[in-house]
Amino acid sequence: MKQNDYTATGNLLKIYLRNNKVMTSLLILLPFLFAYAAAASNMAILQTPDQLSTYIRENQGNLLLGSIVASSIAGATIWRIRLSTVIITSILSIVLIINNTRKDEDQGRLELLRAGAVGPKASLTAVLIKVFCANSLGGLAMGLGFIAAGFPAVGSWVAGLASALCSCSFAAMAAIAAQVAPNARLARGLSFGALTFFFVCQILANVAGNMSLMLWTPFGWCAYARPFAGENFWLFAFAIPAIALLTAIAYRLDDRRDMGGSYLRERGGRVYARKSFKSPLALAWRQQRDMLFVWVAAYVVMGLIIASLVPKINTMLEGTAFLPGLSAILGGPGRAFLAILAYILTQVLTAYAIMAILRIREEESMTRTELVLSSAASRVRYAAGHLLIAFIGSAAAIALFGFCIGDFASCIARLPVVWLIASVTAFLYGFAPRAAAPVSWGVFGALILMEFLWEIKVIGNNVFALSPFSWVYPGLAVSFPSIFTMLLMAAVLVGLGLVFFSRRDIISE
Repeated sequence: MKQNDYTATGNLLKIYLRNNKVMTSLLILLPFLFAYAAAASNMAILQTPDQLSTYIRENQGNLLLGSIVASSIAGATIWRIRLSTVIITSILSIVLIINNTRKDEDQGRLELLRAGAVGPKASLTAVLIKVFCANSLGGLAMGLGFIAAGFPAVGSWVAGLASALCSCSFAAMAAIAAQVAPNARLARGLSFGALTFFFVCQILANVAGNMSLMLWTPFGWCAYARPFAGENFWLFAFAIPAIALLTAIAYRLDDRRDMGGSYLRERGGRVYARKSFKSPLALAWRQQRDMLFVWVAAYVVMGLIIASLVPKINTMLEGTAFLPGLSAILGGPGRAFLAILAYILTQVLTAYAIMAILRIREEESMTRTELVLSSAASRVRYAAGHLLIAFIGSAAAIALFGFCIGDFASCIARLPVVWLIASVTAFLYGFAPRAAAPVSWGVFGALILMEFLWEIKVIGNNVFALSPFSWVYPGLAVSFPSIFTMLLMAAVLVGLGLVFFSRRDIISE
């Protein structure tokens, strides 16, 4: 280790703190807001011991969120928000890490910085300091939110710090992905793939009912720490060294590669193109197929895993009071669990559709679109190729998942909501390309946040009804008029996006 490897780390940290201020602020503020809002909501709703015991009994068998280990309002509150909070903060951490490492490297910014008096490890160090500190402050803010609501201080701090360590672990994984992947797009894909893998591990640990398995998935760390239920401080003895090890691996990988290099090499193309490679759709397929295959394969694997566990899930939930209202509508707790899981994966699939459409913007910002359009290809055909793959790819993923778990019809019925939200991205790309990415992800994040606030009773049904996700929520019959309305709105937005794109200038970074 050389001291000059870290030259100008402080200066870069100041630059990174000025960038992405909204996402950094969300990392700090959202845990506090979630903690205090959920605590205040539960204290207002669960005012008697009977109400609390009924709430715990009805949610005790939840295979997504795990068990409620503390028979108190504090225990029920942390149980409700621990997974949602760390998923959101982990996604924000991944995006921040990739944007300030591999994306800056792809666009040549990092090379310009290193041409000056900047150490080779300064950039990675600065962004890790920023994200780790933001998550730590967010964990402390969560603890303060619980304490402000009147919960015990020790359990509050343990809950906040365990959640912060989970987000930091995914930030470290994203730092590894930034070294391994040849571009920012694949680095994000690997990072979100790791997040999805550990989410499935969390479900498997809940199905097995083994608390020790929670230690091996960051999503289970908060449950393993047992806040408000006789805190288990051994978690920190495992989680902190694990994050340190992941960070050390990221530094080691960074040492062994050149600027712009990677450990996963992009496959070279043919000397002569195939005869079929003569249309904008063929080009879009060549650019999008790897990510499409990964997402479809991931959904098929998850479907097969869940399908193999269905008999055990039905046995575990048989005779329980798991979500009695939804279970009565769908015909049992097992079907209620599958419906909730399919709904969550529909939301996740929306992120794929947004990323696939934003690939057009990435090509434009790198001046590649201008080269393609200088040939005989029309703008509409060029953009339509990427849109077609985004829509068909999302349909293939959710359809195969539904086929695997034996719930094909309900999964397909939720597909229009994916297309509707993705069509907002298509419209923004045509109308305001520079705002397409931040506004698209902002809208998606706002819809997820709206649902979370609705579930903890902070906002009412009338507000949640504004979200397209509310139209396909588990337990609601998705009617043909609603499907037709969503498809019509999506078609209008896509059409407007294509019209605007055909009439505007090509805008690079």
